[in-house]
Amino acid sequence: MRRQAPLALVFALLAAWLAPAVVFGAEPALEWRVWLEAKFMGAQVSAPVENAQRTLLAGGRLEGGSRLVGVTREEWVRSGLSWQALEERSKAGAEADLKRVEVVFVRDKRRVIEFAELRSSQPVVASAVLAPRLGLMFADTLGDELLVAVPSRSRAFVFPKHGLDLSKYSAMVREAYGETAYPVSVELFEWRAGGLKAVGMFDR
Repeated sequence: MRRQAPLALVFALLAAWLAPAVVFGAEPALEWRVWLEAKFMGAQVSAPVENAQRTLLAGGRLEGGSRLVGVTREEWVRSGLSWQALEERSKAGAEADLKRVEVVFVRDKRRVIEFAELRSSQPVVASAVLAPRLGLMFADTLGDELLVAVPSRSRAFVFPKHGLDLSKYSAMVREAYGETAYPVSVELFEWRAGGLKAVGMFDR
């Protein structure tokens, strides 16, 4: 005679069968992310950065506050989102990331601010530079027009658009790019209301 499964087990299996599947599109808003990524990292879901040769925008989520995880093509199809919708949902996450980033101003010999360094022990800087509020943070110190370098997921440099010889920072940017396990780019970007446009490259 066959033994019947315990009643509790039957109910547990039934509940699991009836439970709705986890859908990527149902992730909390603050977990959605779009971040700058090196093309060679092979993001499955991405969008171009204007004029960029080596850099793109990757889409995904921040897991556990410490790991950027790209969306797979299968998750993307299931989510039903457009790229524009993903960018819109990721803005809250970018603003949250910006609040977590440490900002250090670097000054010249006359104590005049030259540029700002954004850094974090977590890989959130590559997302934070897309926050719409970034421009407001530096309007009083670096001006309304900004240039941004993002050598790694956890480090970036923000420069004023005018008044600096940026070639003297090439070694600094390239060193930051080479010393990380998650390099992003040695390209230079113009920051415009949360959007980026590549405008140059830090040469050796």
